[in-house]
Amino acid sequence: MVKRIALLAIVLLAFTALSHPVCAHLVPISWGFPVFIQNNSLTGLQTQMQAASDVENVNIGFNGAGFGSLFGGAFPNIGQFSHQNALATSLGFADQRQSTTFAYPYLSIGGAPVPGMGFL
Repeated sequence: MVKRIALLAIVLLAFTALSHPVCAHLVPISWGFPVFIQNNSLTGLQTQMQAASDVENVNIGFNGAGFGSLFGGAFPNIGQFSHQNALATSLGFADQRQSTTFAYPYLSIGGAPVPGMGFL
């Protein structure tokens, strides 16, 4: 008898759950072509300059001292002049461009989180 009452309770519970009215909540159909466009550009310019200068001047004279005065200037003058210049320049230029475009057809029937943007 307990089995029949339990079986009857389960059948009544299932019938009660299935007897509720059924309805659907749909939003109107939305359609479109979502487009994602991304453009990137990078430009770099680099300049460098280096300059160096070296000026040297040496004069050695023995005419007025020591044996030079006795012998009438037997030792000559020694002179040296040096001038060096160095210049270096560098120029670097870089340009990079990137473009990405993504588009697809989109159709939504029912509740979409954001209409027309299905990838969100």
